[in-house]
Amino acid sequence: MGQIKLSQFINSSSTLPGSIQSHGSKKDYKREFRQVFGSQEAKNASNVLYVFVCEKEIPRVKSKSNVIYIGKTKQNLSRRYLKYTETFCSPYNWAFYSHVIEHYGPVRIAYLSIDTTKSLKEAETKLLEGYYKLHKEYPPKNSQRQ
Repeated sequence: MGQIKLSQFINSSSTLPGSIQSHGSKKDYKREFRQVFGSQEAKNASNVLYVFVCEKEIPRVKSKSNVIYIGKTKQNLSRRYLKYTETFCSPYNWAFYSHVIEHYGPVRIAYLSIDTTKSLKEAETKLLEGYYKLHKEYPPKNSQRQ
């Protein structure tokens, strides 16, 4: 797989149904998280490159972007994330996502199926490299790369 650009990814990706939009109630936030990742689409989406996006763009070092996280998984998205419900809803993550939702809008999950595991890792690397070239930093939740 060649270089995949964020704009190409967004134009060719699918989106899980629903969004995570509650910023006032942690209980509603957790319920929405479970609904999005418990959907049939999430159960069917395996071997995917995925991106957490919010509605409005967030200021970055250079320019703005609505991308919060870029990831990949061989598992289906449901299996990948439902086991982390409590982690996703931890005080640290709750504070982060609550702020994002309040100021930049609901969070949706876009995904794109990739043919092979090798291509999956390469696609994630290329997407992160492209993001970095545009913004001079990685997406906010890709902190392991910083």
